[in-house]
Amino acid sequence: MGRIDKPWGYEDQVLMTQIEIGEQTGMLGIRKLVINGDEMTSYALHQKQTDIIYLQEGTVVVRMEDGMKELERGNALVIRSGQKHQLQNIDSQVAEILEISFPYKPEDIKRIEDPYEETRKPE
Repeated sequence: MGRIDKPWGYEDQVLMTQIEIGEQTGMLGIRKLVINGDEMTSYALHQKQTDIIYLQEGTVVVRMEDGMKELERGNALVIRSGQKHQLQNIDSQVAEILEISFPYKPEDIKRIEDPYEETRKPE
């Protein structure tokens, strides 16, 4: 566990543990995302992973196929597997997001649009 620097800020791995939900066993990943002011993640999707995005601090808009959704502090949004999504910090201050993923698989990401493609380090 620990900090992973990203082009838009960083990710802190809070908890990684194997769990069973119903008949599915997999890794539960809880991460804190810190998105720098006026930055955004890739517009991407996960084939198997579902995320719960909880906004702790800041002002964030979530871009999805059906439009933009402002996420208010203290609220959460479920991003199901297969849903394209992007987190955009629309403030000059950092945004802090708690992301809970199951089954968590770091390699389960398909980037549709990547504003950092030219500078991204291989993951």
